[in-house]
Amino acid sequence: MDDNQLSRYGGISKGYPFTAGKVFFVINNGNAWYSDIEAQFPPDSEGQIRTYSTKLAAYNATVTNRNDVILIDAASSHSAAMLTVAKNRIHFVGMDGGGRKNSQGSKLITPATSVAASVAVIKNTGTRNTYENIKFVQNGTNAAQISAFEDTGEGTYVKNCGMEVNSILSTVTQGLLFKGDTCHYEDCQFGNSTVYHTAQNQAPLVFKTPARYSYFINCSMINYSSQTDASCIDVPDTNGVIGWIKFENCSLVSANLGDGAIAGGTMAEGVTNAGTSGYLLFDNRCTSYNATIFAEAVAYTLNAAPAGAATAGGGEAVPGA
Repeated sequence: MDDNQLSRYGGISKGYPFTAGKVFFVINNGNAWYSDIEAQFPPDSEGQIRTYSTKLAAYNATVTNRNDVILIDAASSHSAAMLTVAKNRIHFVGMDGGGRKNSQGSKLITPATSVAASVAVIKNTGTRNTYENIKFVQNGTNAAQISAFEDTGEGTYVKNCGMEVNSILSTVTQGLLFKGDTCHYEDCQFGNSTVYHTAQNQAPLVFKTPARYSYFINCSMINYSSQTDASCIDVPDTNGVIGWIKFENCSLVSANLGDGAIAGGTMAEGVTNAGTSGYLLFDNRCTSYNATIFAEAVAYTLNAAPAGAATAGGGEAVPGA
């Protein structure tokens, strides 16, 4: 693929959509090929530099609504303070050559330092932004650093991404704090089965207002927790959802023995919902593992439960042995 093609194409093997925007690179400047990328993709005809060593510098080079693409190399060293993505139609793509649900090679990480302002790795507030094939890891040590990804945007598209919090384990955290409108999440993993959380009411996926009219497709929500009141999906506020959130073929996993030794608490339910408006809608392929029931019995959690499934909120629950 030559430079002219790449200028209008995302450049990953699975075929990123055509775009009229510019393409920028985020490359670990400790890698030997940093200078190779700089040489292969020098400043364009307008003098625009295209190779950067930080996500902030690359983001600053983008223009809102132009559908610019930021390609991020497969490295775990992209560690920095939170980036607020307030521009519209900016597309972030990890370049480890895969379309993975977990273990993405392109990682954006908030360092293990106390920075209260870095409440997430990415805080997305813009419209129709895209994130593909990236792992977002929150390692911050301040009690305010509670999310890997926070989405308050409109029309966000997220595919093949992982989101997890690996610090502040005694405080309620979540891989994704979702407050978006008409968004699409597909083939993603929220949480993990390796980090043992001890906070009450812990969940890797949390919805707060104005979350509405969005899809979660082929996603896994994983929680390794000591608490029986933990869950995989949580709506803690009465006004947390507007309209509906739809789940298709999703797995809710209570990783009771995530490390093979320390026992977690058996979740009372995979889904907790304090909402009194809006609906959580689960199709009949959604399953919870190691929770007593799929969801607590509230009118605003609906599931197309298969025959013989657990009652009390519907959904197919596979309890632990």
